[in-house]
Amino acid sequence: MANLWLDLKGPILADTVYINGVLVAKDVTITLPAVTHVTADYKAMGTYTAPMTGQIEGMEAAITKIGIDKGLRSMVQLESKTLEVRWAQDVKYADGSTKTEGCKAFMRCVPKLIPGLSVDPGNPSENEVTLAVSRYQVFVAGEEFCLIDQLNTIMRIGGVDYVKDLRSVL
Repeated sequence: MANLWLDLKGPILADTVYINGVLVAKDVTITLPAVTHVTADYKAMGTYTAPMTGQIEGMEAAITKIGIDKGLRSMVQLESKTLEVRWAQDVKYADGSTKTEGCKAFMRCVPKLIPGLSVDPGNPSENEVTLAVSRYQVFVAGEEFCLIDQLNTIMRIGGVDYVKDLRSVL
């Protein structure tokens, strides 16, 4: 009989952001990059649209940080940086137990803008930094989820290297 239970991934408990190993933010809202494949049309009983191997749209991430501080300044400095995002999430198992699971994302990125700073007496300053991402790697509970590296032609998802053949002929 098939296992009918999947571990239930619960809420995000906390997160931290590091730039080149230095803590720059805690408990922020982070939008990690979407990986959008470039598609091509093929003639097959009309038109069939499918992803092109090894071709993706530009990746972008966003971090909404509370406060105007050195951490925000580090994020907007116009230079390539390695950003590490760590977060903890609750996981509920079939036996009813709960465990905290650690996740990490690594991004090589540069800021796309310096945000317009929000200054409103009595309210926190929320500032969104948008980042252009050229390398993106995610680990969930110590296991690699994906690695996308546009500059080095790497696209590995679940351990499968989808552009190995492309690299071998270049």
